[in-house]
Amino acid sequence: MGLFDKVFKKKAKKATASCSICKAHMEEGEGFLLSTAQVVSSKAYWDHKMVEPETMAYTHAHFKSKDEHATKMRGIIFQKTAEKDQSWLTCESCIRHFDVDEAEAKEFAKEWWIKRDSFALPNGGAAESTLESETFEDVKNYATMEAGAQSMKYA
Repeated sequence: MGLFDKVFKKKAKKATASCSICKAHMEEGEGFLLSTAQVVSSKAYWDHKMVEPETMAYTHAHFKSKDEHATKMRGIIFQKTAEKDQSWLTCESCIRHFDVDEAEAKEFAKEWWIKRDSFALPNGGAAESTLESETFEDVKNYATMEAGAQSMKYA
């Protein structure tokens, strides 16, 4: 192989993905893999989620005006998230929202990078089918009625 070939040889691209929480770019081997149940069980996740630009108007109306429509929308946001039958690849920054075994989540992510969508996460699936009923209702109530309150000046 000549000098010309070495200079212009295409390098193999590393696989990439986005963080399921913040959409940050991640390269092969990075991140942590969580189940939907682990994601929705996190109060810190909901406190973050309910003050994102896409949801802030509902949070504002829910706390300031006790707007029933806003409260209903927050419940729908919870339900749509909780029913996802997927694995959540999270970045170094977002893993702090979750009280999980990070070493285990990192190992699951490594397996996910190898097998991708064919990798079945233990306790995967929709949160309602994997969490105890009482736990599910508790996190649903928190996400709908309380999440984001600390970020609101009037709450």
